[in-house]
Amino acid sequence: MKKGWFVLFCWGWLTLSWGQTNEGTLFWFGFEEHIDKGQNTMVVMITSAFNTSGEILIPGTGWNQSFSVAANAVTLVTMPSVAETIGSENIFSTGIRLTSLQPVAVYLHQYHSARSEATVVLPVASLGQTYFTMSYNGVTRNGIDYPSQFLVVATEDETDVTITVADATKGGRSKGSSHIVRLNLGETYQVQSARGTGDLTGSYVTASKKVAVFAGNTWTDMPIGCGTRDNLFEQMAPIETWGRRFVTVPMARMSFNVFRVLASENNTTVRVRDNVAEKVYTLQRGQFVEYQHSQPTTVIANRPIAVAQYSPGSQCSGYPVGDPSMVLLNAVEQTRERVTLYNSSFQAITENYITIITRTRTSDLVTFDGVLLSKQGLAFTPIAADTSFSYALIKTTTGSHTIDSPGCGVIAFAYGYGDVESYGYSGGANYTPINVNPIPPGGCLNDTVFFNSGLPPERYQVLWEFDDGVTSTEHSFWRIFRKLGDVPVTLTVRDFCLETEEHYASSLSISLRQAVSALPQVTVCTGELLRLEATDLAGAQYQWQGPQDYFAEVQFPQLTNIQPLQSGRYQVVGIIAGCATFPAYTQVDVVPTPRPALGNDAIICTDSPDFDLMLSPGEFARYRWQDGSQEANFPVLSGGVFQVQVWDEFGCTGSDTLELEEQCPTQIYVPTAFSPNGDQINDLFQAYPRDVITFQLRIFDRWGTLLFTTSNPQGTWDGNFRNLPAPIGTYVWTIEGTGYRRNGKEYAFTESGTVQLIR
Repeated sequence: MKKGWFVLFCWGWLTLSWGQTNEGTLFWFGFEEHIDKGQNTMVVMITSAFNTSGEILIPGTGWNQSFSVAANAVTLVTMPSVAETIGSENIFSTGIRLTSLQPVAVYLHQYHSARSEATVVLPVASLGQTYFTMSYNGVTRNGIDYPSQFLVVATEDETDVTITVADATKGGRSKGSSHIVRLNLGETYQVQSARGTGDLTGSYVTASKKVAVFAGNTWTDMPIGCGTRDNLFEQMAPIETWGRRFVTVPMARMSFNVFRVLASENNTTVRVRDNVAEKVYTLQRGQFVEYQHSQPTTVIANRPIAVAQYSPGSQCSGYPVGDPSMVLLNAVEQTRERVTLYNSSFQAITENYITIITRTRTSDLVTFDGVLLSKQGLAFTPIAADTSFSYALIKTTTGSHTIDSPGCGVIAFAYGYGDVESYGYSGGANYTPINVNPIPPGGCLNDTVFFNSGLPPERYQVLWEFDDGVTSTEHSFWRIFRKLGDVPVTLTVRDFCLETEEHYASSLSISLRQAVSALPQVTVCTGELLRLEATDLAGAQYQWQGPQDYFAEVQFPQLTNIQPLQSGRYQVVGIIAGCATFPAYTQVDVVPTPRPALGNDAIICTDSPDFDLMLSPGEFARYRWQDGSQEANFPVLSGGVFQVQVWDEFGCTGSDTLELEEQCPTQIYVPTAFSPNGDQINDLFQAYPRDVITFQLRIFDRWGTLLFTTSNPQGTWDGNFRNLPAPIGTYVWTIEGTGYRRNGKEYAFTESGTVQLIR
């Protein structure tokens, strides 16, 4: 290392302004299944350093609600029951979007009947594409399984999620098996263990685009075998934000806490140190170790890890109140200058606490609700295993609380106890990708190569060193390379707060720019699958861009249910060791769906002498009618359902259906005379109704005596009354009933007239 490259740095009054934190203006999240599914209360807690407003929306249901929040206060929004995700290994529409005008911090609380839990929510800017899940074993009680679970929420359309499960699932997937599911914006996918005693900790989730991942349990013991149970619910952090150094402090009043440490890489060595001894664990990728501890500790690993802290149930904790809860701890590499938390009284919480962890040398600068802790009779206690860190346990009141540290920031989490009840959640942190090598893979000859540490310069200092003797202490800069080949680069990163150094080394590959090709033009029908294609280039990664802000990073992207608005030019480049190819283009034309028009459903009467109807759907390349005929027009001979499928010149197809109901208007013919003399000619009197619904014929003599009646439209009168021939003369008839008008509507009618009886 070159001597003197680190400059004097006044860390004591540093103001940190990091880009990836738990504050933001766009969030996607969801609620897992609760033991009291369909009955639990789901609350979104929103706080901000600004006076601001926003909206919460569940796109899959249309539910939405506006909110406003005052600076340094908390706004609570209760969600509808449809926000809960219930079931395993199905695609749900339970994703929730929160947007705000100014940055906010968001927390969730889910509870019912002495069973509650809470979590911090990460904004989309702090999400990632790769996760390991941390939950806990579930339980089986009275023959009912209460499983371990995790939930994936998509933040973009066409997100392909690959899931490798750490235990058997309800959907029949075996331990260690992988499957892929495609999610669109706002869709969710929940996975639950097959048995109540299963544990999905260590399940691996990787996605083609950013996703949010939550994990926990519907109900669980803590530790296993302890009789008091609760649900667990916590958002997972992307693997690239995991740290290597943690400080753990058991929750107030508890005789011990349960801890789990999960590894992201093989051969991870974990050292857990308290004031007496050190324990060493070796973990492989996706493995975890669980232990109990009653003292503050440091947890240090040689590779990135995740650490979870669990409060035990009151039957086992040595304290008469409280129940299981889970907090995913933040690494000390990810401290924040300001944290605002909300201590809840929901579901009979009676005691509230906040734990604060900070660097000892700046602990006297920490304020709680605007007042130095030292002036509130509160004190920090050094961690015996590493006195450079200190902690404070604060018993506090219900409501919002703000912690400020103008030094190197704090780690804080809130929790609370009630009678067989508890909650706990992280107060938030930075989520900077701190465990990825920022040295780019390469670039193109005689072209700009960009370098960016991705780290906040207020906390980290960097030294880039190239084999040609060039150095830089800039976090972001660019260079042009004039020779082909590999260029060795080293990067040294110094963390001023932790007083540590990290060293990275890699070789840039400087190569000639190549060309990529793509299909020049694609014509596709609306609603179909579009498959874009780029030529194979060895070792290439691909980037596509197109209309409607389309972006993909695969060689053969697919767009499902494509629409005309997605027509246009799509560009692809291949990236080989950091050198982007010349772009290639594909013109995509999305043909609108053919729209044959048969008209509206109608009533027809084919018996009408002037009836003549020919169905004509319009001009198209091909036709197929419901009877298989392929003429452009179809003659209607009777009522029924008519369907036509058409094709345009591109082969795109559309269809239309028409229902024609055969229904003529009501008509009645009544003769004026009949002769019941037994000669078999006109011996019976009969009305001739057509298309009636109800019918009632009555015949009267001239004095109004009812001689005959029938409700049968085909009923006849033989000219007799009480089995005796009625005399020759004039008789009155009436007909009452209901029938149809020309438009098919029903109506009631009454008609009358006379008939001559002749013998």
